Amino acid sequence: MVRVKQRYLLFTILYPSGPQSSSNNNTSSKPTQSMIFHSPSPPNLTRTTLASIIRSSISTNFGDWGIGQCGSFAVKYFSSATSTGILRITRDNYRTLWAALTYVRELCGQPAVIKVVRISGTIRKAELEAVKLAEDAIRRVKKEAKGAKTGAGAAGTNAGDKKGVAGLFGGGKPGQPATAVDEEQDQMLVDIVDSDDDDD
Repeated sequence: MVRVKQRYLLFTILYPSGPQSSSNNNTSSKPTQSMIFHSPSPPNLTRTTLASIIRSSISTNFGDWGIGQCGSFAVKYFSSATSTGILRITRDNYRTLWAALTYVRELCGQPAVIKVVRISGTIRKAELEAVKLAEDAIRRVKKEAKGAKTGAGAAGTNAGDKKGVAGLFGGGKPGQPATAVDEEQDQMLVDIVDSDDDDD
């Protein structure tokens, strides 16, 4: 008996512009960069709407051939809270489905990027990776929030520290004074750049 080999694609949806603002959103805390980029999906994005968007992408980019190859894919899991999902496709056609996911640029009227995180032979391994991904995201957000709290206090205390700034822009060793740039040399560099622009 021949068994059909399947592949499971674990994907996450990233929103570069962040979540769409709502009028009743009165949160006083400022979201971190990870929270903005990895925001929850809109509530109207369900498994069926996601499947139709992916089918549309396959049809647009690969035509009837693509629909024939990837028409049997299924959305096995999708969470709008974590913006992660799992797709099932035959082993021979997972690359075409992956490419179609890459070409999706908008979901429910919002700019989005679908990133394939893992390809697995079993759904169990994909689920374990999804759990690990969610735990890593929580750790990253906590770390950024903690860094933002300590960074605000540290910025005020280190503002007058000349050694730290000199170490960054100087000879490369902390505490070493920065080398001064001659004003004439700096002016010549600017003049050379300006004269090149005028010749065009």
